[in-house]
Amino acid sequence: MAYQVILDRPDAYRVLLEEYPEGTYVDVFETKTSEGPYKDYLQDDLAMAMHACRLDFGVEPADWCEVPDENWHGRKREGGVRA
Repeated sequence: MAYQVILDRPDAYRVLLEEYPEGTYVDVFETKTSEGPYKDYLQDDLAMAMHACRLDFGVEPADWCEVPDENWHGRKREGGVRA
């Protein structure tokens, strides 16, 4: 699973968090129709990613919605674990 929040701001329409073995990616989409994130960065884990988004975008923990994975980092789930 992934987590997203819709911000609908000029610098970030939405933010998506994706968990991988190496950490959690913070994917920032500029507009509603963006074909992919215009920037992404890696945090150590989900808690750190959510904390960074709180500092950078003012997103509170309760604002996140669980969503299906979007696989922006080129990996597929195999047996419930990202490869």
